[in-house]
Amino acid sequence: MRYLVLVAGATLWLVFAVSAVSKIRTRAAYAAFVASTGRLLPAGSRWVRQAALLVVVAEVAVVVLLPVLPALGLAIAAVLLAAFTVAIAGAVRRGVTAPCRCFGSSARPLGVAQAVRNGVLAVLATGGAAGAVAVPDVLAGAHPAGVAIAALGALVLAVLTISFDDVADLLTGSPAVDRT
Repeated sequence: MRYLVLVAGATLWLVFAVSAVSKIRTRAAYAAFVASTGRLLPAGSRWVRQAALLVVVAEVAVVVLLPVLPALGLAIAAVLLAAFTVAIAGAVRRGVTAPCRCFGSSARPLGVAQAVRNGVLAVLATGGAAGAVAVPDVLAGAHPAGVAIAALGALVLAVLTISFDDVADLLTGSPAVDRT
């Protein structure tokens, strides 16, 4: 159980750190994220800026909380990822073709694949949160080799998640999408 918590915590820490930084690294990046958020929300929504700010604040909260309060950080990550999944599914159902600004700039429109990716991450976060409640001090009694394997696994999962669109293009033979 402790290694599940370590993998979940480290994976989601990396994913949320990259996601948050990609949105706030420049004014232009944040403006593009706000614009993308506006296209994802139902037409006429007056809360676009607030929703975008809430997403960034929640992502930063996950990054800050995971190392010190893993159960809470993972629980917030699970809720946030579930909300992302529902928002993406709703946007796809409405025919929205807004690009995914999950990890910075991307020309690829959101689709079912991104909803599934976030749903899988939500399951990982939920399992990690449950494990963190059951084993509050995950490092106590952990074998160094187990921690190293968990860290390596988390790194691989995080890289695959962050480069999800590129991996999907590679596996499906779809043409590459310009991400500038």
